[in-house]
Amino acid sequence: MAKKHVNENYTHVCDSNTESIIVNATPVSKMGFTSDEVIEIVEFFLFNAPVLKSDKTKDIFGLCSLKDYGWTGTAAMSRLEGQLLKAANMGIFCFIKSDTIDETLASMGLGEKMCIEHPRAVLKQNVKVALFEDGSTEVRQQETRMECLFRHMRNSIAHNHTYLFDNGNIMIEDRDDNGRVSARILAPKSILLEWMKIVKGK
Repeated sequence: MAKKHVNENYTHVCDSNTESIIVNATPVSKMGFTSDEVIEIVEFFLFNAPVLKSDKTKDIFGLCSLKDYGWTGTAAMSRLEGQLLKAANMGIFCFIKSDTIDETLASMGLGEKMCIEHPRAVLKQNVKVALFEDGSTEVRQQETRMECLFRHMRNSIAHNHTYLFDNGNIMIEDRDDNGRVSARILAPKSILLEWMKIVKGK
């Protein structure tokens, strides 16, 4: 039997009923936000998303870095992540440095049928593997955890890969160029406004 390569710390076990996600596909504009809120969400997550590397400036199609919003340094990034988790009622973000995240999604109960009660997130983080002449390898991070989070958020909203459930939770989903899921974030609908306010420092 093939060994499953999954982080044993990333598991979700509960007695909640599972629900098929596809029947709950819903664009942000149909999630019950006001017209002004929809515009605000789209402007932030699509046109002013903090997805640029910290050495870039705000001159690339309006996109920003977290530095543009005043978030700089390791301590600030940790504080930002903590505030985002608290607003979403999550314990951790599961950032995976891997070619795929299929097994972690299954382990976290974020498959095609999933528990929709408990907020959680699995995200594929971009890395580059360097190969050296002595046969050694090195995994080099290409984005920070927060850049990874907001990149997936931006892609999800841009491609309309969003879902709304009857309990008020939403799922944000991103897929890679091959159509494989690269992120799923289950959280209260309110994060689309709350995370924006946190990043802006409001």
